[in-house]
Amino acid sequence: MAKTRSAALVLICGGLIRLTPLPALAASAEGNVPAPSRAFTPRTAAAFYADVQGAGKSAMWKTITNKAAPLVEHLHTLRQAQIASLPMPRALSGFHGSDVAELAVALEGEKILSDLQSSQFDPNSGFLVVLRLIGTRDVNDLIQHGLEAIDKEVPGLRSQIEKSRRRIGAAEVFDVPSEALGEQKLPFTLSCAIGSGKDGTIIALGRLENLQAFLSGKTEGTLRGQINDTLSRRGQFWLYFPVPKDATKSLGAGAAGAGANPMFAGLTQSMDQVRDVNLSLNFGASQVDFELDLGCADGVAAGQMAQGIQGFLGMMQMGAQQNPSSLPPFVGKIKAAADGAIFRLTTAFIVRDVDLAFQNVNRQVAAARPPASIPAPKPEAAATPVPSAPPVEVEFVGFSAEEQESLRTAKVRVLNRSSKPVKELKLTFAYLDESGRKLGEWTRNHSSLTSENLIGGGTTGVVDCLAFNVPSFTKKVAVTLQEATFAGGEKWVSR
Repeated sequence: MAKTRSAALVLICGGLIRLTPLPALAASAEGNVPAPSRAFTPRTAAAFYADVQGAGKSAMWKTITNKAAPLVEHLHTLRQAQIASLPMPRALSGFHGSDVAELAVALEGEKILSDLQSSQFDPNSGFLVVLRLIGTRDVNDLIQHGLEAIDKEVPGLRSQIEKSRRRIGAAEVFDVPSEALGEQKLPFTLSCAIGSGKDGTIIALGRLENLQAFLSGKTEGTLRGQINDTLSRRGQFWLYFPVPKDATKSLGAGAAGAGANPMFAGLTQSMDQVRDVNLSLNFGASQVDFELDLGCADGVAAGQMAQGIQGFLGMMQMGAQQNPSSLPPFVGKIKAAADGAIFRLTTAFIVRDVDLAFQNVNRQVAAARPPASIPAPKPEAAATPVPSAPPVEVEFVGFSAEEQESLRTAKVRVLNRSSKPVKELKLTFAYLDESGRKLGEWTRNHSSLTSENLIGGGTTGVVDCLAFNVPSFTKKVAVTLQEATFAGGEKWVSR
């Protein structure tokens, strides 16, 4: 029951984003819900923003996505042992990361970071999370799907949520019942909203006062003073947060050993002078631009930090003279300098940096990957008769979206003739052009993210499966089943 209640909060918002493709709708007569980028105000204490859709159009994003495929596959296998212990609401079964276009998180209150760490919120704290999905959905249809899913998971909550329904601006707003939070108690009302934005459906969750201000158009999308000026060059991804005094003291103490080296003395002494952190990433055609700004107590502290970093970079470059290829290219592009009370570090990551990073990661993944184990047959079990037709057949239905991305969600129809549920399938995707010429292929293991089994015994269903390294001119896909693993461990292998 505790897990069910802890999942209720996810259901309330997640249930509203049943991501079944729906036709685009005209904008509401009352206008549109503001974009996520408008969530920030001068009162915002910490902030995170991601333009996922914009970054996803860049060549570097697609390169990184493809090279990350082996790691994703490894995580895909690892999460099977973990997923059973996590509350995963049915309403989220259609949700995919590729549906997220834009995300903003705004935290408010002087003690908000310590509140998050202790899970005890101050009455003056608040937060707002705003998500934009690709495309516009029928809001009322989404709400009904969400309420039905909530009613199945936590009977009794639906009526409470429906009673709190009202309209603010162009959005439908609901209060989250305290029962949905389990043991977590908040000193303010938590609410969620859903509505049509200019470029897609908007989902928002946060303190009621923060949510009302956002939906009413009272938030400007700007941070306070110098912080906003520092982030004027914001990338597609950026993060800002203040550094608590206790944290800077511990950083300085932890670096005391490095202070024994005169070259790092300035860096060590300036550690406890850092007041805030600004980080941004911008994905381009051939590189990812990176900028890190550390707001210091004064110009002296920023200058000491710049000297320490420059000394460290010099040591790295001297050490790599005998083997220049061992030094990642981004190191040579690093520029570190003090600009008043701000220490600024910039660099750029190219494809070679990505290759080196994933070579190391994938080697570790390969070393950590457990050997596949096939359970020994039970002595008393009778041999399974060989069926005249394969126990499982698969057929490619189509892609979930028309975007020409290298990582796409494919819909695959699965026919299970066996009486046992299918737990995992090993599939090979062959990518073809309009004439049927093969452009490439990818083989992967696929299982359900939301339940123990992928499809029940003796049933047919359409499942979503990520397809990696899809060539841009792909028009057709041929899916071949290599292996099927059933509940209990029995495995069928294609011949």
